[in-house]
Amino acid sequence: MHLYPIVKIPLDAREDTEQLGSKPKFWVLRDGQRWLFKEARPNTGEDWAEKAAAEIAYTLGINAAKVELAEYDGKIGCISCNFIDVEAGEALVHGNEIMAWKVTGYDKSKIFRQADHTLENIQLAIRALSDFANTDVVLTDLAGYMVLDALIGNTDRHHENWGLRLHSPVAQQTRLLSAAPSFDHASSLGRELLDARRTELLANRQVDKYIRSPKARGGIFRDPQQAHGENPLRLVQVAARAYPTYFRPAIERVAAVDTQVLHDIFERLPPERTADPAKLFAEAMVLSARTTLLDLLK
Repeated sequence: MHLYPIVKIPLDAREDTEQLGSKPKFWVLRDGQRWLFKEARPNTGEDWAEKAAAEIAYTLGINAAKVELAEYDGKIGCISCNFIDVEAGEALVHGNEIMAWKVTGYDKSKIFRQADHTLENIQLAIRALSDFANTDVVLTDLAGYMVLDALIGNTDRHHENWGLRLHSPVAQQTRLLSAAPSFDHASSLGRELLDARRTELLANRQVDKYIRSPKARGGIFRDPQQAHGENPLRLVQVAARAYPTYFRPAIERVAAVDTQVLHDIFERLPPERTADPAKLFAEAMVLSARTTLLDLLK
């Protein structure tokens, strides 16, 4: 089995610095394409989690940014391929801009504990774009991103970590917005745990308890009265019953995926980036969440 490569980025490939987010990141040019290099903070696993999450998304047929493990000037991280073609007139409209346009009083500058970032408000904001987008397709795509979050335990789907791709008008085209690829999945797969804790949770069969923990707070709220965002797995359990048309397609793809393929994704992570306890725990997380998601199809 071939391990995922680690891309060595030349020093002169760096272009500029990206302002969004809390981690050092900047654009680099590789084979004529722009990629965003995101440096992984020491001992956080942000690089391998981002890579594994992207590979899981591809396996499920979920549109996600292409990710490769990378190294720049001795710093480890990953690179994410730019999915916006500026020259073709495309632009990325982040979720906070979309929400502020429709939801009265929505504070688009408030990322954490933004209780108005709810399932219902997201649906209302997208549906208000019916003159510019096939809203059912957009909502189905966004539901797929939430199913991915539930499967990998991604807790960072705040309103700047999803968006719509804006297309320039062309002749005979009336729908100009589509869901942008899913991106920023580093806060997932238990990457923040120490290996000793992973081993303990596995030995005590507490992986399921870990993924269901109320402390695993996501960036989307079930309702505005919540003090914190909903657990990603619990969110989909609620949402799949409230909006089955949007959520069922992605859950069915989770059911159809070969678990050996999921296993191989973790096996292909280079050992210098991911130790065995991290791989075993991440795979156990995904398989446990998958079992819960499949119950929603009954």
